Amino acid sequence: MMALESQLKNQLKHGLQELGIDLSEVSQQALITYLSEFQRWNKTHNLSAIQESEESLKLHILDSLAVLPTLDAFYFDQTDVTLGDLGTGGGLPGIPLAICRPQWSFVLVDAVQKKTTFLEMIVAKLKLSNVQVIHGRIEQLSKDFPGTLSTCISRAFSDLGQFIALAQPLCQPGSPLWAMKAKVPQEDLNSIPEAWAIDQDVPLKIPGLDAQRRLLRLVDMRQSHSPKTITQ
Repeated sequence: MMALESQLKNQLKHGLQELGIDLSEVSQQALITYLSEFQRWNKTHNLSAIQESEESLKLHILDSLAVLPTLDAFYFDQTDVTLGDLGTGGGLPGIPLAICRPQWSFVLVDAVQKKTTFLEMIVAKLKLSNVQVIHGRIEQLSKDFPGTLSTCISRAFSDLGQFIALAQPLCQPGSPLWAMKAKVPQEDLNSIPEAWAIDQDVPLKIPGLDAQRRLLRLVDMRQSHSPKTITQ
């Protein structure tokens, strides 16, 4: 077990270097603890189809953190940012991001109780005072707390149109939305409402993973200018 943890720590350290992310030893250990608990719960609660810790570190932790340099460009110096992670599942990307950016606040939303129970445990274990876990449907949340978030992010959660429809009511007017995707098929692009556009398409390189990843920034063009269309 100690040998595996040492291997994971080295894998994480090199992955962070490749991503250009400077992280304290304390935060790195918190990521390893999260990964360990995620894998332990996964055996009985089916949080993910990924069973091996080494693969989970690449496909979950580093995949989530690959968006951090782009988010930093928009929010790093802000301390009043609240990011909603919709359909967070086992806390991806919300928990890794919250560990790395304690100055931001995170609201993690999922409709599956076993997943939010895990999240409540890990938030308490890691003392993540910047994370709020909500069990429930996003549609109801937007009715109860409209316009309360700075932005929303999702990781392979839904098509872009549905993500916009669910996230927009939760966010302050003019807030961009962030969608983590692998490939983006044409039908996904076609689902984007007429008033919205992709104005940033950031290719992501996940250390140790030879697969296509991207981060899309979605904006309401009625409150923005000069869109950039996605290139396939």
